[in-house]
Amino acid sequence: MAGVNWLDISTLIIYFAVVLGVGVFKGRGAREDSRSFFVAKGTLPWWVIAAAFIATGMNTEQLVGQNGMAYQIGLPMANWYFIVFIVYSLLIFIFLPVYMRNGITTMPEYLGRRFNSACQNVFTVILILTYVFMNLAVVFYGGAKLLEVVFGLNIWAGVLLIGVVSGLYTMYGGMRSAAYAATIQFALIFISGFFLMYLAYNRLPNGWSDVVAAAPCGFHLMKPTDYPVIPWHAVPLTILGIHLYYSCANQALVQGCFGARREWDARIGLIAAGFCVALRPFIEIFPGMCCRAIAVFDPSFDLGDQPIDNVFPIMIRQLVQPGLRGLILIGILASVMSTIAAFLNSISTLFTLDVYKKWIDPKAPEEKLVKVGTIATLILMIFGVLFSPFVGILGGGIFKYFQTLASYVTVPLATVFLLGVMWKRATPASALTILLAGVPIGLLVHYQFVPAVFAPETIRQYSLDNPFITGAMTQAVCVVLMVAVSFVTRPREAEAIAPLTFSVKNLRLPADEPKRPFYQSVPFWWVLFVAFYVGLYVWLW
Repeated sequence: MAGVNWLDISTLIIYFAVVLGVGVFKGRGAREDSRSFFVAKGTLPWWVIAAAFIATGMNTEQLVGQNGMAYQIGLPMANWYFIVFIVYSLLIFIFLPVYMRNGITTMPEYLGRRFNSACQNVFTVILILTYVFMNLAVVFYGGAKLLEVVFGLNIWAGVLLIGVVSGLYTMYGGMRSAAYAATIQFALIFISGFFLMYLAYNRLPNGWSDVVAAAPCGFHLMKPTDYPVIPWHAVPLTILGIHLYYSCANQALVQGCFGARREWDARIGLIAAGFCVALRPFIEIFPGMCCRAIAVFDPSFDLGDQPIDNVFPIMIRQLVQPGLRGLILIGILASVMSTIAAFLNSISTLFTLDVYKKWIDPKAPEEKLVKVGTIATLILMIFGVLFSPFVGILGGGIFKYFQTLASYVTVPLATVFLLGVMWKRATPASALTILLAGVPIGLLVHYQFVPAVFAPETIRQYSLDNPFITGAMTQAVCVVLMVAVSFVTRPREAEAIAPLTFSVKNLRLPADEPKRPFYQSVPFWWVLFVAFYVGLYVWLW
């Protein structure tokens, strides 16, 4: 491994030992029944939920892809973090109470109970495919690419190393192992990320003013409608689409909340995670912006004709001396492995409970379900390892690969969940229509409707060919279509779906929750949470 000495290797060995040890130790007893194995069954305190939620969401799509994009377009990338006060609020007060009070284990299970088994089956297949081809592939490839560029490790060897370790403790202890290991990884991610940020900042002759001066089109969150990648109107238009799905209906993220000791732990954990999100730009955006600022006076940091995914590896190679690279390496592995563990556990949960138990062996005992989940984790890990290197062959960068696919897949799914929870009149037929037709609608809007209806100058001026903008158009079509189909098809009985839809009483914690002082209350911390992010927007608009 080029550029790595004995200290780096020792750091890596210690990291693997600690993470495996925590995962195995905390996974003891989790194999007693399927609910303990897959969702940790009422065992997770708020701080574990917060750490797992953050660590699961941090992966190479952010570390590599978004640092590269930040180098190119600057501060607008931070919008992807700062709007969490909206989507997390939706999860805390609207979606999460519905999930937890109905004992939901998987997202397809919710659609099955809210609509019908056909919706559940279709969504299960969609989720498994997207997790393997979109999520796991990106994370495996990004982590291995960093190891290849910075440390000289063959990309196949890097993928195998990451897959084996993350797969082992997930196979052993399921959700509990993944969640508690994520708390260790949460700390490692931030330590190594801030260390790199510190090194980058120290290379700036004039400090932060150099970053502000080098920021494309100024140091502002909101940019004109023709700005590349994230113009200002892409921010509000993606809230109820990509961002709602990612935070409120994403099995890998939301599943950690299902293991909460009480609903209070889940809600407070999410608020704590929301505060921590404000630190993520210092790891996933500002290093890329620092790299652009350093390149003004140091050509070795100039990206030139290299792919934007090389920004993060360049910074590690140029800023971190051998002997300290092990610290950065474990931060990279922590972000990668926590995400992989969550996705592997989520996919095995989906396959075991929504495919195997439902279609293959409905009477399978608990011990067999746990065994099937373990085997599913192994098979999916192997498949992810084999497919992930092909992400690099497709080209365009990690961020572009992931976000383009997400704009087609997640927008219809978000529409189904949003109307399913908020509108009792939404029918099974309408939900199934959107699940089946959503992706084709997105492709038609992007490649047929926009070029046919709008002039090239209008498309350029308002970024109408941007996947985020066409995704919003797609969602508008999906909402209209779902409403129209609902009015001409039979809804389910109101009494049957009432618990599965939003109610004002869900805004409050269940009556059996212990009474707590005001400084531990959800409303108190939620108000501070929202005020904090509103203040950031006022400051950086």
